Amino acid sequence: MRTRVARRAVSAVVPRLALGAVLGVLLGGVTACGDDVGDDASARDAPSGSYAPAATPYEGSLAGSGGGRYGVAGDVVDCATAAAGFDHGPGPLAEAATADSVGAAVETAYSEGLQLDAPRVDLALAREEGDRRLLTFEVGGRVLMALVVRDGPASEGAGGPGWYVQSWARCDYAEFPADVAEGMGVLVWAGADGTPVPTSRVYSHPGPEHCGWQPMTFLALDDGRRTEASYVREPIPELEPYVAVPYRARTALPADAVDTGWQRAGDHLWLSADRDVAYVGAGDRVEAWPRFETGCE
Repeated sequence: MRTRVARRAVSAVVPRLALGAVLGVLLGGVTACGDDVGDDASARDAPSGSYAPAATPYEGSLAGSGGGRYGVAGDVVDCATAAAGFDHGPGPLAEAATADSVGAAVETAYSEGLQLDAPRVDLALAREEGDRRLLTFEVGGRVLMALVVRDGPASEGAGGPGWYVQSWARCDYAEFPADVAEGMGVLVWAGADGTPVPTSRVYSHPGPEHCGWQPMTFLALDDGRRTEASYVREPIPELEPYVAVPYRARTALPADAVDTGWQRAGDHLWLSADRDVAYVGAGDRVEAWPRFETGCE
């Protein structure tokens, strides 16, 4: 049995719209070097693992490069807004680790952190074709996540030939069931009509545990005027030098505050005219979250 060594994922986290950086740490996507992935129970599965058949089989080829930036997986997902994903391309794998089965390859990709920035959901087998397998997650007939797993060539550093996630794609977390998004630490906001707002526009998330920031809640948004901005609820004392203004647990909503039209769990979101403060609340219960100017490493 081949021994696969998954590389340690190292990343810095800044509360921002690039979910990969934030979620890589929230997931704790690090595996110890030298672990024998082949000894895991999933590695003893048959090559296709124990995946149930997908409700909607895929009829296209898995061998091509796909029509977009995320390979065939990007062609499979049915997203209302821009998808996220990655494609290793058709050549030998060099920047990840291989495994001895489809299931172990998926686990290895998750363990490598940013190699697979996606939720843990019940994947199903949508197609088998030669040395490739297509795994999907669908809700209401729409495929929200897809992985093409290949038994292909790889460099010695990647562990030699074996199974690996060649390409993956997923829809915005706002399109997933709420419990899936919240399980990833992604708190989705909604518009005035209750329609979830893409996380490329706005989302909240708890602070990363490895920095001791979990008591805080961060708000990341693109308000159309800045490329991105982050705000924080109840910053811990050592972070006070990095906020634009003091946090206030109760304040009056300024007359010139701009209503974003976004809401979550009964709270509404306004921004100050200078975008230094996010006002969160309802009625006379409004908090002032200051803009945050640093990150966690």
